[in-house]
Amino acid sequence: MKFRIKVIITVLLVLFLIGCVDTSTIVKVNQDGSGTIEERVIISLGFMQLMQGMSGEAAEPVENLNLLDEDKLKEKAARIGENVALVSAESIKTDSGTGYKAIYSFKDINKIRINQNPAENVPTPGPGGPDAEETGEFITFSFKKGSTSTLNIFTPREELAAKKGQENQNTAAATDPAADPGMLEMMRQIYQDMRISMAVEVEGSIIDTNALYREGSRITIMELDFGKLLENEEQFQKLARANPDTLEETKELFKDIPGMKVELQDTLNISFR
Repeated sequence: MKFRIKVIITVLLVLFLIGCVDTSTIVKVNQDGSGTIEERVIISLGFMQLMQGMSGEAAEPVENLNLLDEDKLKEKAARIGENVALVSAESIKTDSGTGYKAIYSFKDINKIRINQNPAENVPTPGPGGPDAEETGEFITFSFKKGSTSTLNIFTPREELAAKKGQENQNTAAATDPAADPGMLEMMRQIYQDMRISMAVEVEGSIIDTNALYREGSRITIMELDFGKLLENEEQFQKLARANPDTLEETKELFKDIPGMKVELQDTLNISFR
């Protein structure tokens, strides 16, 4: 029984760390392989209140909190890749959350990796926070300049599948969130404000691509709105029972839901000029 409770708590913490985030990332690639990364992160006010309660310290109202920390953003720039610099950063406040918008510049897309898992952006009480390597689900790139330039985008699907195959799967049957009404309702509260989107935009015109979701010079890798998932009880129950360990597994569950954009190919190819 103690083991089962520990598993449930661990699952809820992971879900809550991810589920409180509304985040979007746009990678813009120039003709020479340089470019920018535009990142927008909003943390729900409910999550911030929880963090205040866990810290046990008196604090100002969450509506007044400023999550913009340029030093941490500069550290993140170094993790994204070589010669990545923080260009600008500004605070964002909405009715439901608080966060920031940051723009990074890079000189060579070949040296860039983007963590599509938003957990590293989530503040935690006390020192430290989610480790980028442990939560990492990195998208990488290969670029060749030419009269028609080519950009390959690699998702971490195969790498994560191999890692998962090496892990002990005995905990999978330890709990079924969908069978516990209290846990299921908690998952609803967690997921209702979660949105994740990621896109790549190239300078010029796309000549050819195998991507499913293209609009002009922009390719959408994913666009997930968990609020829409909650409108489909069958799909929500499926998500709860699956209890995905990674964002890649979550994307697999979203692929057949109307209104969702989920690119499931391991490699996206773009030719542009």
